[in-house]
Amino acid sequence: MGAIEFLCDIRFHRTLILPPNPETGRPKYRLSYADFGDSNSDAVVLFCGALMGMRLCYSPLDQLAKAHGVRIIHPDRPGIGGSDPVEQSERIPMWLEMIPHLLSHLKISHVSITSHSGGMIYALNTMLTYPHLLHPTNPYVTFFAPWVHPSHSGVTHMRAAELLPAPLIGRFMSVARFVNKNVMPLAGLSSSFLHGIKDSFLRSNSTPAPIPLDPSSLSPTASRTSSQSPAELNFDSPAVVEELRQLIISYLFAESTDGISADAKLFLKRPSSTTWCSPSVFWSDVDYAVALLSKIIEEEKGASNNPRKWIIESFHGETDDMVGEKGRTWFDSCWTPSGSSSSNLSGARTGSARNENSTGFEYRSEVVPGSEHNYLMDPAYGASEGWLRRVREAFLMLEEV
Repeated sequence: MGAIEFLCDIRFHRTLILPPNPETGRPKYRLSYADFGDSNSDAVVLFCGALMGMRLCYSPLDQLAKAHGVRIIHPDRPGIGGSDPVEQSERIPMWLEMIPHLLSHLKISHVSITSHSGGMIYALNTMLTYPHLLHPTNPYVTFFAPWVHPSHSGVTHMRAAELLPAPLIGRFMSVARFVNKNVMPLAGLSSSFLHGIKDSFLRSNSTPAPIPLDPSSLSPTASRTSSQSPAELNFDSPAVVEELRQLIISYLFAESTDGISADAKLFLKRPSSTTWCSPSVFWSDVDYAVALLSKIIEEEKGASNNPRKWIIESFHGETDDMVGEKGRTWFDSCWTPSGSSSSNLSGARTGSARNENSTGFEYRSEVVPGSEHNYLMDPAYGASEGWLRRVREAFLMLEEV
């Protein structure tokens, strides 16, 4: 199988038309999504990609997901890929409206929720609005390189991007298109406005496209898949990875990208009146969202003789110029009670905060050696394999119930 045949597989180009919503006056809505991995598995991940993480960007995880018996559903957010655009203020409400429709259409009752970078905002809204969609006994939520607002991370170039006028940030993709067409492919899966454009000019060859495969990690011993048949792509081949990289970025710009600019404004909260939450469930930042989740879990415990065991896990890049160590530490602290340590953030893949009595969930945090923000999900670093294995284990528990 070649890279073109792989990317043209219908599994990465699904479409669902939502009927009109008479309550809001919304007309019919077109949603594009990918449905890959093990199509027969009951272990399903609802995936929320990063800033430029449209549905094709995470296709290289397909073979690894199959090997672990996990199915991945990755919807394109409004105005991205083949999904219809909406007004800026309707991005999160539209996401929350389309998710139940999509899962019902696919006859999926329960999911594990996973996000990369800024997709965390959509993941938090989903779990707070629809906690019942998570596993009925062992809910499992995973954040890869979770986004932290510059007001907490203090990352210099991100603070600079935050100070840009909202209309300029909103033109992110028009500038990116120019760079991609006239200079060279845009760099970075989840790069910011300034950082992404800077990298595009500085890199002269083997520029990474928005897929979770790090070209620097290619080696004979760093296998990206657990198994491979002759009909599957060889992700250990630099030529295959480069061809896939170029095709994905071409396909990304061939479809709608206006929603990426809208997401850039959302992630940076520009204008300042922008909120990360839906009108129905208010929260202002991650720490507020965690408090709401704890309340939901406590209410569940009070109403059930056999309450669910929630597990929240974060994987952080060893180097992260989007969030930085300060932002990483702040994010972890949101999930742990005051005075407790969230994990060992020195680079070892160890460390877990277990505070079920006071928070109602178990929080785990790992820093993945050798990885960085954009390519943390590259299977070569091991975090993706651990994540998929734990998803499968959670749903095996469901089969035993």
